[in-house]
Amino acid sequence: MELFFSQVLNGLAIGQVYALIALGFSLVFGVANLINFAQGALFMLGAFLAFTGVSILGMPLWLAAILSVLAATGLGMLLERVALRPLENAPYIAPLLSTLAISMVIDQAAEIIWSPEGQAFTPPYEEKAYFVGGAYIGSTDILIFVFGLAATAALTWFLRGTWTGRSLRATAQDRDAASQLGVRTGQVKRLAFGLAGALGALSGILVALYFKSVFPQMGLPFGLKGFAAALLGGLSSIPGAVVGGLLLGVAETLASAYLGEGYRDLVAYALLLLFLLLRPQGLLGDRRLEALGGVSGAAGPMPTTSLLASSSSQRASWRAFRLPPWGYLAAGAAFALLPLLTQSGYVLQALAYALIFALLAASVTLVSGSLGILSLGHAAFYGVGAYAVGILAKQHHWPAEAALAAAALLTAAVAAMAALPLRKLGGHTAALGTLAIGQVGFLVFMTWIDVTRGPMGMPGIPAPRLALAGDFRLAGIAQKYWLVVAVSAVGLFLAERLLRSDIGRAWRGIREDRLAAHTSGLPVLRYLLLGFAVSGALAGLAGGLFAYVQTVVSPDSFSVQTSLLLLAMAVLGGLGNLTGAAAAGIALTLLPELLRPFADWRMIAYGALLLLMLRWRPQGLLGAH
Repeated sequence: MELFFSQVLNGLAIGQVYALIALGFSLVFGVANLINFAQGALFMLGAFLAFTGVSILGMPLWLAAILSVLAATGLGMLLERVALRPLENAPYIAPLLSTLAISMVIDQAAEIIWSPEGQAFTPPYEEKAYFVGGAYIGSTDILIFVFGLAATAALTWFLRGTWTGRSLRATAQDRDAASQLGVRTGQVKRLAFGLAGALGALSGILVALYFKSVFPQMGLPFGLKGFAAALLGGLSSIPGAVVGGLLLGVAETLASAYLGEGYRDLVAYALLLLFLLLRPQGLLGDRRLEALGGVSGAAGPMPTTSLLASSSSQRASWRAFRLPPWGYLAAGAAFALLPLLTQSGYVLQALAYALIFALLAASVTLVSGSLGILSLGHAAFYGVGAYAVGILAKQHHWPAEAALAAAALLTAAVAAMAALPLRKLGGHTAALGTLAIGQVGFLVFMTWIDVTRGPMGMPGIPAPRLALAGDFRLAGIAQKYWLVVAVSAVGLFLAERLLRSDIGRAWRGIREDRLAAHTSGLPVLRYLLLGFAVSGALAGLAGGLFAYVQTVVSPDSFSVQTSLLLLAMAVLGGLGNLTGAAAAGIALTLLPELLRPFADWRMIAYGALLLLMLRWRPQGLLGAH
């Protein structure tokens, strides 16, 4: 019993941090109807700035913390002004993806400035343990409680007791009405981003003190926990953010204590999926997702991936360039000639990976573009295909044809089942559902040791063997390259044929107006499941090819960073455009190889390219469809 109460106290402490992150999301969502992916990056930056002040510059903790919070506040306001305000008349999806691009840039910049390795951050005070009955609580836990509660109370007073706070709430409730009453809604929106930056920095400092370390990759996992906490409590509810954070923290620590550390995150995201399925509005939210106590400011769905549904200035007719179905077979035939021109294993392997990512990006654009559901966890399906081929080829000695076919079918089934919880969700909740699915998949790969070998990975995957060719073994990289070319070309050919059929037109109709599609008699659920199944099959084939080329499979290849990179490829190519996604997948895979001396700047280049594309050509390089 003492262990239980100690874990509850510990969970309430870390839950208070999650609550602060969730408050930042709730503020921005309430005012801008936007999930701010840059919140995790500001969290990480706040921790590093405080670390620099204390450990390198010798500042007292209180001064370093104040300066860090002020810097994050200013950066949050700057990001709104420079990267988001120019996109007000862009397609609805553009601001959300812009925050994703900003997050990529900040995270990579932190690795360049402070190095990718974690660094110890010893608190400048003596750590003590205090006993409450049989349970104990540390001085850092108390510090987190005090500052977390103080920040929450100060924010509540600000929103309810000051004219500026009431203006912020009024803008969240009805931006047009607030503007007509004299509220400068542009400044209010910038203030919301500044407050979110301050909350992110404060929570980052508290986490750094809690774990006694900082590392550049810390923003994304804690940012995702902030998403989860905000959604558990009610995405636009200030009290809900606090309740959701505390609930998530306690659930995590109890899972860690009684099930093992590896299940800490798995339980958290499984809880999120359960809430998305049973109560998507959260504990304290309602079905209208009321914004900070308002009526309709955040009630709308998440920005759709449809360009036709965007603002009037963006409804111009864009001509999209798309290959005809036979064009993929012709392109595959051209790629197949490459081993006759060069025997360089480096070149052939780089192009093999590029074609694999072309297939992956195409699978993402099918869901995110044609179906209109933003997929933030697609790497999980990629991983299912890779592990399926690894197990069937290594342990059961299946030939390549059977292993790849089984991987495609298995991944299609997994993707269709994963889509079931999303059938009643739309907008923000559907996107966060895909994110939770991706994280659950990654954590299963990490913890199911008996099957996946966990973090150790699965090495020694044998070369593919073709039973239809008399058990011919594809031992060299050139022969594996030909297999990748053949499977990718056929997969893209079949997918393009499907998109040009009545099924593809039904998918786009569901994307534009799901309710209208349903009322017209279209079996929406059946088409949604079919779309995810086809997308999953393509991702499974890509994962199987990756396993054969890489010869080792490990969970690191299927993280949420991979999912976000795939989404960036789909957007850059043109959402819904299979040709554009494939071309962007090839280009963005080969780009780091061409610029290898500048490899550290790769993600910054991706982020900057995505920002420029969203600003000047939101329909993508080859046009959205």
